[in-house]
Amino acid sequence: METTEKTKQTLSYTGTIIEFGDAVQGETWLKQDFTIRTNEDYPQVINFLTFNNVQDQLSRCKLEDDVIVYFNAKSRKYNNKWFTELSAWKIVINFKKKSNE
Repeated sequence: METTEKTKQTLSYTGTIIEFGDAVQGETWLKQDFTIRTNEDYPQVINFLTFNNVQDQLSRCKLEDDVIVYFNAKSRKYNNKWFTELSAWKIVINFKKKSNE
């Protein structure tokens, strides 16, 4: 019998906030999405979701802020199609980048 060791990677992207989605509130929850453009040679545009307490972190950010987003990725199948969601669990404004400009 083969044993495998569980490893968990911390997923993160660094980029500039280019868009905020509308906040949606339920009876016991709050969610909002936001989009960043990565600072790479070939920039990527990536959309993330925030829920509840992470929404507080997002509310401190503004358009064009450079941020580091830590997130979890999960996928689910619905009607024979796969959907992937990137849920941010920590958002840090990258002040180091701002001070270097």
